[in-house]
Amino acid sequence: MEEILAPKSNYLKGKLVVLGITGSVACVRAFDLARELVRRGAGVQVVASKAALEMTGEKLLEFASGKKVISEITGKIEHVKFFGGKGKADLLLIAPATANTISKIAMGIDDSPVATFATIAIGKGVPVLIAPAMHQPMYDHPIVKDNLRKLESMNRVKIIAPLLSEEKAKLAEIETICLEAERALTKQSLAGKKVVVASGRTEEEIDATKVLATKSSGKTGLELAREAYRRGAQVTLLHNTGVVEACITSFTFSSAPGLEKKVLAELSSGCGIFLCPAAISDFSVKKFSGKLDSSKKVSIELVPQKKLLEKVRQKFPKLTIVGFKALAGAGEKELAQKAKELLERHSLQLVVANDVAKNPVGSGETSVVLVSKQKIVAVKGGKSFIASRVFDELEKLG
Repeated sequence: MEEILAPKSNYLKGKLVVLGITGSVACVRAFDLARELVRRGAGVQVVASKAALEMTGEKLLEFASGKKVISEITGKIEHVKFFGGKGKADLLLIAPATANTISKIAMGIDDSPVATFATIAIGKGVPVLIAPAMHQPMYDHPIVKDNLRKLESMNRVKIIAPLLSEEKAKLAEIETICLEAERALTKQSLAGKKVVVASGRTEEEIDATKVLATKSSGKTGLELAREAYRRGAQVTLLHNTGVVEACITSFTFSSAPGLEKKVLAELSSGCGIFLCPAAISDFSVKKFSGKLDSSKKVSIELVPQKKLLEKVRQKFPKLTIVGFKALAGAGEKELAQKAKELLERHSLQLVVANDVAKNPVGSGETSVVLVSKQKIVAVKGGKSFIASRVFDELEKLG
């Protein structure tokens, strides 16, 4: 598929995904879904029902995946080829899945190519993802609900919840579906653990209309949350960017005290790892009542705030914590030294340090230094790659 698209990531590299498409109108999004899976390194084999092909062309799906579409089971026993004893497929993803197909699969009925693939995949125990899409009254039908619960109770079957709006159970976002595919095919090294990520900027109110704000896009925090989810964690993302994943629990905040309150509440409910890439204001502001008169010169009083990491470490002495340090105009040696000081000051397990002069806020490619008690590692790449290396280092630390 090199001739089609530049790769987005290698999370699915070397994996073969069978993409089952059924006759929901949402099948028109199958082209984009197949392409997005390819962008992440996957080989994609489309299996489509006749109803789906009536709404989206077979040649279009073949172009999207680079493989001829399977629309019927022939003497080549295609389902066995992919999911039999020596089957070469790693994952079955049915998106969109109609109420009809969901109910057939739950009852073990395989009178369509997609249902036949599902029967053998479930029987073999390979990961199966099902993303429903239909009118909401159909989704709310008691028997359909029972069948969804029945499927999810089976080994290795995951239902990707639809988006409910306009009286429709709409297909989940493609980004969410791909993230679930990555999780299904990633070693679940964080299974059973809760990971909390504090991300984004803070805003301290000056008056009724003005704030003192820090700079942060929240992209690093989002990628860390996604990476933890891929590895099987229960993830809570605290942010103020408005960018979230449906499969990740999230809460918003505005000020540093507001973030602190939410962090301590989440950690108190049980947590294995806390990561804090949030750009938290070093100062609180003595707030003016009403709105300042812009025609007059004003002095703003800034009061230093106690560091969040200090409070967290005091309250949770055994918690695994990853800190982040931003400097401007620093070399790699200085970055490593300042990171080491932060590491020792708060008894952290790992510190991620970067030079914001070289890597402006919101940039795609970035370079960081990962510092632990054992070693110093320089890493360069996209934020998703940086996130994966952070968790790789944490796993090495035990």
